[in-house]
Amino acid sequence: MAQQQQTWGNPAAWALLAVAVLTACAGVFFAGLVPGSTAPLLIGIFLSCSLPQLIGAIICFRRGELLFPSIAGLFGTVITLGAAFTLYQQVFQGGGHFTPEVMGAFWITLFVITEIFAIGFGRMSWFLLAGIAEVGVAFLFLGLANLGGAPITGAIAGWLLIIFSAFCIYSATAMMWGEHFGRPMLPLGSPCFK
Repeated sequence: MAQQQQTWGNPAAWALLAVAVLTACAGVFFAGLVPGSTAPLLIGIFLSCSLPQLIGAIICFRRGELLFPSIAGLFGTVITLGAAFTLYQQVFQGGGHFTPEVMGAFWITLFVITEIFAIGFGRMSWFLLAGIAEVGVAFLFLGLANLGGAPITGAIAGWLLIIFSAFCIYSATAMMWGEHFGRPMLPLGSPCFK
């Protein structure tokens, strides 16, 4: 009796929805829409949202993909876990004894990497390129805020993260419904280039 090959499903929507949750929560914090006293709660949110990204990245790598699992792995480890651990240090390990300048380099480097990813997503869709590029700009503003930029730079980053959360929800819904119904239900736009 021949056994049928078991294939992995596409975890992209799951991972994107986790990113939507974490960027919405981080966004409202950085935009100043919630009190600074809520910062410790972000640690749990970041840690829990890292799992779908990491597991989704591993599944996509296993499926032979490269672009999505690379960005999901980067978001799930460096960005999400990195932010959780540095926030933990700031909140529970001395707060005022730290200065944020190294985080400026962290976020600006992630800005450059994210813009590189955006170009790759442009081969799939102009909408995906625009969304990924937009969150890269949020990282740039976070970097500038940590390097001593005007206080408004952190608030701008927060609003850009909120916008990115909406992008993630829409994109995940389009992917999930498209796969479930077997045809595109929400447009994601045409490729920018081949």
